[in-house]
Amino acid sequence: MKKYLRYVAAVGVLAIAAAACGGGTGGPTAPTGPQEDIVAGGTLKLALASDVTAVFDPQKEYYSVSWEFLRCCFIRTLQSYNARPTAEDGTVLFPDLAADDPLVSEDGLTWTYTLKSGIMFGDPINREIVAEDFVTAINRIADPEGSAGGYSFYYSPIEGFDEAYNSDGVNEVSGVVAVDEKTLEIHLTEPTGDLGYRLAMPAGSPVPAEAAEGHIRDYGQFLVSSGPYQYEGMAAVDFSADPKKQEPPTGVDPAKSYVLERNPSWSADTDTLRKAYVDRIEVAIGGEVQDLLDKVKAGEIDLCFDCLALPETITEYQSDPVLSERMKVFSNDGVSYSSMNVAVAPFDDVHIRKAMNFVLDKEAVRRVIGGAINGDIAGHAFVNSLVGGQLDNYDPYESTDSRGDVAAAMEEVKLSAYDPDGNGICDEDVCKDVLTVGNSEDPSPDAIAAMQESFEKIGITLDVKFLETTPMYAKCNDPAERIPFCPTAGWGKDFPDAYTFGPPLFGSEGIGPIACCNYATVGATPDQLVEWGYSVTEVPSLDADMAACQALPPGDERITCWANVDKKIMEEVVPWIPRRFSNNIDVIGERVVNYQFDQFAGQAALDQLALVGGGA
Repeated sequence: MKKYLRYVAAVGVLAIAAAACGGGTGGPTAPTGPQEDIVAGGTLKLALASDVTAVFDPQKEYYSVSWEFLRCCFIRTLQSYNARPTAEDGTVLFPDLAADDPLVSEDGLTWTYTLKSGIMFGDPINREIVAEDFVTAINRIADPEGSAGGYSFYYSPIEGFDEAYNSDGVNEVSGVVAVDEKTLEIHLTEPTGDLGYRLAMPAGSPVPAEAAEGHIRDYGQFLVSSGPYQYEGMAAVDFSADPKKQEPPTGVDPAKSYVLERNPSWSADTDTLRKAYVDRIEVAIGGEVQDLLDKVKAGEIDLCFDCLALPETITEYQSDPVLSERMKVFSNDGVSYSSMNVAVAPFDDVHIRKAMNFVLDKEAVRRVIGGAINGDIAGHAFVNSLVGGQLDNYDPYESTDSRGDVAAAMEEVKLSAYDPDGNGICDEDVCKDVLTVGNSEDPSPDAIAAMQESFEKIGITLDVKFLETTPMYAKCNDPAERIPFCPTAGWGKDFPDAYTFGPPLFGSEGIGPIACCNYATVGATPDQLVEWGYSVTEVPSLDADMAACQALPPGDERITCWANVDKKIMEEVVPWIPRRFSNNIDVIGERVVNYQFDQFAGQAALDQLALVGGGA
């Protein structure tokens, strides 16, 4: 029997479809015409410090870097984004493959999209995109192999989706219907007001059945483009051959490089969202971050796309008037935080968790990773944009200059079960050498060292085990590991709604090695706690609070509901120490012009980048 994690957002019936989608043809405008000083052409040279997770398979990739490549270059969706920051409508949905916003039935259970005419798949398919291609895509999402590592849970409200996912005998999702070549109907089991956002994720892009056949595991290497670019050599792929004998295009060499060329079937006349200035994109995989950043500075590459700017690089660029113009900083709607497992001593005591929030010198932690340019100090869990700015000035553990309040922390420790002599110091053995799993990649070790200095002031010391990023998250995510403290976690939105922070991070459905990413075990049941070997029998839960928010339609009431959940997280449950609302920092090569930031992916907008003189 197949199983998967189900996050359901029953967000109510919308009064109008535009409210669900945040705009459209009647709302703000998409970017228009190239700027006069931009010359199209040339080869954009990129580096990725590590490979993407699933060779750009749109139904499998759950990674912001992959999402940007897919949105910019390979795929189009029914609705998409304008590759701009929030202040320039970067979180607004615009029609893309759809001719207009969807028509939503009065009960909110049927969404109807009409497709534009004349939009083609690239080589070697070279045919018009039709409604049936979206049926193929949704069926692929409902296949656990076809969506492995992805985010199938977002599509659970579609009628028949769960049955297809959880049954070996059902292979088609009944609620996705191609009425005709240009009309797609989606039937839901419950009103889901943010469906437009979900379908704008890469998994919702059309897939030609003739190309996907036989490529459940490796479709990413044979991805047929609907966007401005395609893999180099796609024209030579023969989908009529036995899938096992088909050779991937020359532009695909996983873990080494990807080469993108123009999709000859793409037309700028049908795509107002993507500029696609450069003719070719070459992506090299691997290398040390600082070496790659040095190559950007020297002009050998144009952008290290997933490189975290190290403190020394930030300092160098800030101090040089020429280089400072080449450092681009935008809020990426993410939060950096430290997670405390509420089922493990000493963090099974809420007063200790509160004390940890009070005592941490957040400014010291921010300083060792490069300072204020990395983002604002965080006083709560959900990024401000997702709660409508209602919590911009909210921080129940505020301290002078964010340097920590030791006295307030000690008062909380006195209220705990782990300070028998009442001196404000955590005296019990469980407070010593607390098992901690941290990220070994720079600058995380220095950040953890700064945290340790703060926590020692209330008697809590850490026994830090450093792991690389992926195994670190795997350890923290497995409740059976019973990891007390995960200090270097981070999270970003999947789409512009606080729902994407709530259930995954604080809901019972986010707990478990095949789920993601409730490291604090908030909402675990007594039976689960026994199964995983915990000594505590009960932990706090936020499930009912979040369900109430999920039941509301988009609008002020829903936003306020999520803001109140955030307050309850911080004041009553306290599973986190939010540290910083993060920024994305890119340093670009001297050839790059027209840098834009894509708020959807939280990355540089690759389709908007151009080269001086067209790369001449």
